[in-house]
Amino acid sequence: MKENMDSGLKHFSNLSGEYGARALSPIQEHFPELAEFILGSAYGDIFQRKSISADWKEIAVISSLITMGQFEQLGVHYVMALKVGMTVDEIKGVLLHLLPCVGAPRIISAFTILQETLEELQNME
Repeated sequence: MKENMDSGLKHFSNLSGEYGARALSPIQEHFPELAEFILGSAYGDIFQRKSISADWKEIAVISSLITMGQFEQLGVHYVMALKVGMTVDEIKGVLLHLLPCVGAPRIISAFTILQETLEELQNME
């Protein structure tokens, strides 16, 4: 498991950078078992598989988070989507295509988080 954790942390860090490190830090500090699962299983295994491309992985995660109304992790996945080559317009396109399925309030919330994330990324430069 240690090997998966190390590999997962490297993969997570490569995709999310400083933004992701700030999001992961409180989890690592206060709930290390959850961090172990996230890094070891999700990023050390599932996210490194080659069954679908990196952009499709982020589309799946972003869509799922929005559908479930779980907006807290969206910023990290927006950053990852941009890192793997998606554009802001493509992310907006995903939001637009979710609109009929999940409704305007969730898409407005998701878009607000996108704007906040982009501002935060600009401020980090």
